[in-house]
Amino acid sequence: MKNLKTLFLLTIVILTSFCCIKYTQEGKIKYINIDRTLSLLNSSTKENPNNVEILFYGQSIIGGMKTSILVDSLKTRFPFANISFKHKPIGGFTIPDLTNTVIHDVYQENPDLIIFHAYSGIKDGLYDSFIKDLRKRIPSDILLLDHHYVWNTPNDKLESINKSHDFDSKAIKAIAKKYGCGFVNVRELWKTHLDNNNIAPNELMGNTVDPNVHPNDRGNMLLRQIVLSKFIKTDSITYDIRRDSLREIIQLNTIKKSIEVEYSGTFIELVSDNKSQKNKTHIAITIDDKKPSELRGSYHIERPSKGFKSWMPAISKITLGETFPIEEEWTITIFEIDRVNKTFKFKLEGEKTGLDGEGTNSGKFISTSNRICIDGSNFNIFRIEKILKNETPENFKIKFEVNQIVKDTIKVEPNKEKYTLFRSDCDITSHKLKINVIEGKPKFKHLMISRPYIIE
Repeated sequence: MKNLKTLFLLTIVILTSFCCIKYTQEGKIKYINIDRTLSLLNSSTKENPNNVEILFYGQSIIGGMKTSILVDSLKTRFPFANISFKHKPIGGFTIPDLTNTVIHDVYQENPDLIIFHAYSGIKDGLYDSFIKDLRKRIPSDILLLDHHYVWNTPNDKLESINKSHDFDSKAIKAIAKKYGCGFVNVRELWKTHLDNNNIAPNELMGNTVDPNVHPNDRGNMLLRQIVLSKFIKTDSITYDIRRDSLREIIQLNTIKKSIEVEYSGTFIELVSDNKSQKNKTHIAITIDDKKPSELRGSYHIERPSKGFKSWMPAISKITLGETFPIEEEWTITIFEIDRVNKTFKFKLEGEKTGLDGEGTNSGKFISTSNRICIDGSNFNIFRIEKILKNETPENFKIKFEVNQIVKDTIKVEPNKEKYTLFRSDCDITSHKLKINVIEGKPKFKHLMISRPYIIE
């Protein structure tokens, strides 16, 4: 117990040193690390709770950490904050894979905090590019985890892994600093715990007998505790929305008939006064005199369905073609599977578009309507078969949806606070938002205009 207390005291000392702010032009502040998230958590009161959304992303280390337990611990530590979370890691998907899936999983989101861990991509610069691309698209705080101590045999193989993970962990710390992300030195604190308690790495890995990279229950508990130590309870509040260079608040209150607002940013959210919103309310939205359904940025492809008897998506990346998208569910049907030559054919069909062409996994496919584009190399069919030893059946179906995230009209509900009105990956030009009241007397707190951390 004494050693465990020592670990957490050390953790707090190390992690507190990473909390700081960076001043930008015109007196605004580009808040870095997870200062904004910490301030939202700590400044929440019973009378004025803050909403804090966390997105967990990466691969199996995040996936197996039991993030729901971590969030429950945060709720206990910050009882007045409204904490919600999304859990989207993909086991076995390293940085090169996540570079594909991130367009389905993260770019359309606007959480307050992203907690991320993944392997690979250091020496070839992909990890750096991955974090930079996140910073170019969304304003979220980002918390990067470096690598814990794994176990392997023989000792020379373990030494090689440790050397590689030492190198990568130092690089992750540097990337965090480069792009203003929070950083948790899991590796150093994990090693401290092993040394202080005189235990070997295998005792926190898998079944403690077979070499493993995945923490067992004890290891995951330690990992959660290390991450939790970053979320310090304090009366010192550093974040001020009025000085935030990435966000702008426009007060609204009650709208009688309509309101027009000019703004520049990549993401705009309407925050409803859901405590006083009792009557049925319906509003319509236009951006630059266009309905959201007329803007390409309103559409998004959700992560495709899983491979046969697998947790992995059957295909990592699908993109929209040049033809303007519509909301619909799509089906890819796999057939003529040739395992000797590692090839197969597929056909694509939309519930509204209908049959939209055939292709193979050996080339690039553009659907007949030019609504959907698929690179055959992004299929995971044979990869999944190799890992799980299950043959994909003929006529296996992969589903994916094209959804309109930003709606033309919105029914304001008493139990819901945030509504997305506009999103665009990198468009920070000036826009005109108009809100027209269709029914009721809507009461709003404000509009939240967000810009990405990096603007090029």
